[in-house]
Amino acid sequence: MGSRDTRERPDVAVVAAARDGDRQAAEQLVGDCLPLVYNIVGRALHGHGDVDDVVQETMVRVLDGLPGLERPDRFRSWLVAITVRQIRDRWRAGRTWLTSDPLEDPGAGEAQPDFADLAILRLALSGQRREAVEATRWLEDEEREVLALWWMESAGELTRGELSAACGLTPSHAAVRVQRVKERLETARAVVRAVTASPRCPDLAPVLGSWDGRPSGLWRKRLARHVRDCPRCLRSASDLIPAEGLLAGLALVPVPIGLAGLVLARTTLAGPAGAGAGAGTRTAARGGRSTARGGRTAARASRTARITGRLAAKPVTAAAATAVTLAVAGAAWYAATGSHEPGTRHAAAAALSPGPSSEQPSARTPASRTATPTPTPTPPRTHAPAPKAASVTAVEPRFTGRHALRSVDRPGDYASQSDRLGILGPVGATSSEAARQAATFTFVPGLADPHCYSLKDAAGRYVRHYAFRIRLDTDDASALFRKDATFCPRAGSTPGSVSLESYNYPGRYLRHRDDLQLWLDPAQDTAAYRASRSFVLAAPWS
Repeated sequence: MGSRDTRERPDVAVVAAARDGDRQAAEQLVGDCLPLVYNIVGRALHGHGDVDDVVQETMVRVLDGLPGLERPDRFRSWLVAITVRQIRDRWRAGRTWLTSDPLEDPGAGEAQPDFADLAILRLALSGQRREAVEATRWLEDEEREVLALWWMESAGELTRGELSAACGLTPSHAAVRVQRVKERLETARAVVRAVTASPRCPDLAPVLGSWDGRPSGLWRKRLARHVRDCPRCLRSASDLIPAEGLLAGLALVPVPIGLAGLVLARTTLAGPAGAGAGAGTRTAARGGRSTARGGRTAARASRTARITGRLAAKPVTAAAATAVTLAVAGAAWYAATGSHEPGTRHAAAAALSPGPSSEQPSARTPASRTATPTPTPTPPRTHAPAPKAASVTAVEPRFTGRHALRSVDRPGDYASQSDRLGILGPVGATSSEAARQAATFTFVPGLADPHCYSLKDAAGRYVRHYAFRIRLDTDDASALFRKDATFCPRAGSTPGSVSLESYNYPGRYLRHRDDLQLWLDPAQDTAAYRASRSFVLAAPWS
């Protein structure tokens, strides 16, 4: 596998010219290398917020160190080694994808989709390829570092020699490490298959009794013991194709437009050919990174404009000015859409009250429970308006108080809970008090954003997502919990219905799957999906 030619290998002459100060060659080199660096860092760090930072630091260090590169023909090995060192430096610094930079705005540390999620969304992965990407969440940090390099090798982007050099190992030792990680990935794939099976193996329930819902290396080991000894789970995983067969030829995750622009601006101004740009320029570019990650407010968009304005005021070459223009355009696009993907971000919600409910009495829904919730006015939103998405009507119902959520495509079923996990279940006038109470929620101003909503049950627990599974937990006062437990109402698939979009994972909605479990799933442009994420607010059952 390691002998395979890699794609778009940088030309030695381009590397040499960039080393000697040719700005055009340096820009070409950055453009050629950025996808590889972005994908290695993304798969190793797993969290999207820090990926942007580490990629920028890596590319700046590459251009800073380029004049000392004696062997241009070994540029790729040198590049990947620097990338791995930056990844390890970030781990040693204790930085995670949820940690915000102290130089950034207070609201800049909002959780973004992790890299596995971005890979699934951007590459439209399904089936076993999707399962393989999901399985990477069950690996340890050090295992993901090796996995990131092996993934690039399997996809034809690295040679085994480049992988070995990046790890600082001989080819034979690197082969041992790769084989170990491959085995753990295969184990994780079997675990993913067992955990997501519908119906799930009944003997797995005792093992999962204390699981918090978050994939981890520890839980991979615990669940793997059951999978190895369970004939049913083994049969379920018997058709898994070897991972290298799935990864071969797989495309790289595209680099976000805003990140590419800021990297070009920063590396162009701070690289070896930009001697006139000092530390102040780097600090200014650093300050604009939070906006490139998808700022949520007009203030942050304004901050980016000021920063990029200062960059543009520097006496740089025409090539550098082009990079600054890319940075401005990319950051402005992020600020306007709040998204990493064109077309996936919802439209900015208008302050409209809901029309009359379309809910009608049925055999299982008493007429007394069809009342339309009374709108409760709230202050106008201060978020910068985003362009309207063609598939979503800009409607935001204003409601607080106690309600039941009736499914649009399963009219007799309501959002409910079982063992603290979100489900869709039948509720009617003859249902038990416990069933009626489980299907009643109190809508309160969102814990992370008062313009959105959080939902509480009778015990005071909040509806939140955890590893994209909907569950109910007690508020632990953490910033992550507040974001996980905040949902923004959007127009549903039918008049008077509503969909609940995740606050910290824009483009993901609370919906029921075919097994009637509630999950936070990415948007799909199908009528069935839109119906499965749509609910009608009904009077409380309890």
